[in-house]
Amino acid sequence: MKWSTQEIDILRQYENTNKKASDIYEQLSVNGYSRTLKAVRRKIESMRLGKPYKNLDICNLPKILMLDIETTPIPVWSWSLGNQYIQTHNMMKDINGNVIDWYVLSWSAKWLYDDEVLSDVLTSKEAIDRNDERILQSAWRLLDEADIIIAHNGDKFDLRKLKARFLANNIMPPMPYKTVDTLKVARKEFALSSNKQDYITKLLGVQKKLDTDFQLWIDCMNGDTEALKRMERYNKHDVIGLEQMYLKLRPYITSHPNIAIMMEENVCSSCGSDSLTNVGKYYYTGSSKYELYYCGGCMSPHIRGKSNMSEKNILIRPTAK
Repeated sequence: MKWSTQEIDILRQYENTNKKASDIYEQLSVNGYSRTLKAVRRKIESMRLGKPYKNLDICNLPKILMLDIETTPIPVWSWSLGNQYIQTHNMMKDINGNVIDWYVLSWSAKWLYDDEVLSDVLTSKEAIDRNDERILQSAWRLLDEADIIIAHNGDKFDLRKLKARFLANNIMPPMPYKTVDTLKVARKEFALSSNKQDYITKLLGVQKKLDTDFQLWIDCMNGDTEALKRMERYNKHDVIGLEQMYLKLRPYITSHPNIAIMMEENVCSSCGSDSLTNVGKYYYTGSSKYELYYCGGCMSPHIRGKSNMSEKNILIRPTAK
């Protein structure tokens, strides 16, 4: 019997919560679906729903932070509509002659596998005054604590924007961290019709972005309290979808920061699980060969050992390209 959309949604909870296969089986039964526990386990396996909690000490993981920010547009004067070059002297100014620049409206974040979604948003007065220093300080504390930061277009937008506002507000940089930019992953590994987070989350069937329009940003800049609350909800929704999307993309991320070296243990370099299986194949570089492992935690097929398994001292090397 074909699995219904409602059943598939329940099955996905195996991956997105700490539920076991038996819990999913019971939930299907309560909802009136007749499936055996064996069928449930087989379907979960066929859907390749990785269980991040399996064989994984979450407390021992490095601090991995999901991050998303929202900023205002730049108010400018323009002589006409359409595509044109806007020069800096076109930027609007206040009554004191100071340039009215963009600023951060809100941020949202969550630690990997943590249920709590963290956030901060400007007050009405702060939005009108274009004063984002308070929420920059709260964002800075998270960045300073993080070992790895996950963001969609984070390398080009979120993190550079935050650093620009840190600089403008005389805030020193946080401690160093590694990054995973899911936009770069999407562009490198796939030929998707769109690389926007909204498209990818819909494609993967995970948390989608909330509908909004440009007026929301205008209302926030005018200090509308309800608009600022909506912005925070929109922001928090995005970061939940970001985590779910990241977990789906993770098996394809060949350049993921090495979690194994951060934990100083023989675990998966992508997720930290010790559920590794030697697949009997090798990864070859120009002069070495390494054993390949499959991770049962994040389903990554490209985990390699660190010892050179070549038995011969090969003298022949390719020329540089």
